[in-house]
Amino acid sequence: MKYKFLKIAALVALPLLLNSCQENATKEKVAEEKECCKKKDANESGKVSEESIYNVTSFWQTQNNEKIQLRHFEGKLLIAAMVFTHCEAACPRIVADIQRIEKEFTADELKQINFLLISMDPERDSSERLLAFSKEYQMNNNWTLINGTDDATMEMANILGVRVKKLSDGGFDHSNTIFLIDRGGNIVHQQNGLEQEPTDMIKNTKTFLNK
Repeated sequence: MKYKFLKIAALVALPLLLNSCQENATKEKVAEEKECCKKKDANESGKVSEESIYNVTSFWQTQNNEKIQLRHFEGKLLIAAMVFTHCEAACPRIVADIQRIEKEFTADELKQINFLLISMDPERDSSERLLAFSKEYQMNNNWTLINGTDDATMEMANILGVRVKKLSDGGFDHSNTIFLIDRGGNIVHQQNGLEQEPTDMIKNTKTFLNK
């Protein structure tokens, strides 16, 4: 009799246990979906992620002698590279590669894009020197050239993954990379090497213009 009672009790409890498990699983799924939505909403609302370059708090001088932080560019797409103005080989080609990319966008699209050159030679690349360089290469108002302290420069090189090695003659051995950075400061694409076909860079930029 006792055995039959326990058996009946178990049968009654089983559906309740299964229902409880299902409810817990549903709650966990809803919680996961809410968390996912929170992350999505944060990205879409322009909140800065942990990987964003806009977490860098250092100050920079532009070619127009303006003092800015990188968050100055938040809300626009950035096509960026690290260069130095006394470079006679790779850097002019990097500039030419970016200008080739620039030509693929309409005037309205260019209102949403900034072209950023970050100097790896803060000792020589003063604002005056950067301005002369921008004029030499006929850069328009969509271009910003910046220099910072040695520490800020190396921090940016590390964040971007650009190899920078100062040489005894004052020049630099460096990576030749162009970066696409989204509106929130996240690196979303990069073009490695000189005189590369920019199809992927252009395609990805147009994709992020529509986001």
